[in-house]
Amino acid sequence: MLNKSHVLSCTLWNLRSMRKNPRTICGFVLGFCLCFFLTQRIIELAGIFHTDIQIFEPFIWCFADAESILFASLAILLPLSQMPQLDAPAYYLVFRKGRINWLLGQILTAVIISFTYTLLLLGSAMILTLHRSFLNNQWSDTATVLSFAPEQFEVALTVVRKTVKLTTPYHCAGAIFFLVAQYILFLTFLNLIFSLRHGKKAGITAVIVVSLYAYLLNPDKLMSALNIPQEIKYMANIIAAWISPLNHAAYAMHNFGYGNFPSIMQSHLVFLILNIVLLACSYRIVKKSEFMFSGGSHD
Repeated sequence: MLNKSHVLSCTLWNLRSMRKNPRTICGFVLGFCLCFFLTQRIIELAGIFHTDIQIFEPFIWCFADAESILFASLAILLPLSQMPQLDAPAYYLVFRKGRINWLLGQILTAVIISFTYTLLLLGSAMILTLHRSFLNNQWSDTATVLSFAPEQFEVALTVVRKTVKLTTPYHCAGAIFFLVAQYILFLTFLNLIFSLRHGKKAGITAVIVVSLYAYLLNPDKLMSALNIPQEIKYMANIIAAWISPLNHAAYAMHNFGYGNFPSIMQSHLVFLILNIVLLACSYRIVKKSEFMFSGGSHD
């Protein structure tokens, strides 16, 4: 039977067990280091142009493309390697709190970790460029200059050309934040279902395989590997944007008023469907699983 206090206690137990674990600390430190390396290029460009930066622009430019999101999601593998707890204390918790309450505790823990990690990426990008940034909801002079920059600039910076006249930094940063958070949540649920069915190693392996699949579906890499002619690059981009979860999380791979790319809302719907399917499978696995523990009593 569903009990909110039992769900909360399972969640707190998970978070306490992860709080001081070196893997959790290393995963979040790696996320911060990734932001550090990504924002250095932005700071260099602002220095070259002698311009300032809107406070959310570093996060927008760093995590608008698929490769940056892929690297950020790989850093979260260290905290994910601890989820879910499948030792004797965890089995005893299942017995005392109930299977459904325990599963909902795992789900709530996954949501908290995913959004906390994405907040870390956002906060790190903001803090690292704080000395050159301002807070107003308008694009900076750096963004204006980059909108006229040559095509050889990084892929993420092409987002500036598409959005500088169509949206605002607050709206753009919000869209990217929830896309990244949903992708990381998808990986977390994927790890949960495979860990419950086949063990923790299988969960991490599943996350790595899906990440590799998403990486190989990068249109430029796919065309180079398969010797696909440049004439059909547009169609390859559209196909990759629709069938890759990673590309659904990449802001640069979305419809900005033209073309057949997915819209932001369509990508959120795709993640919602994927996560619901994973949760339904997790529920069936938990209902059929046999949890064993030593010690304790029914009182």
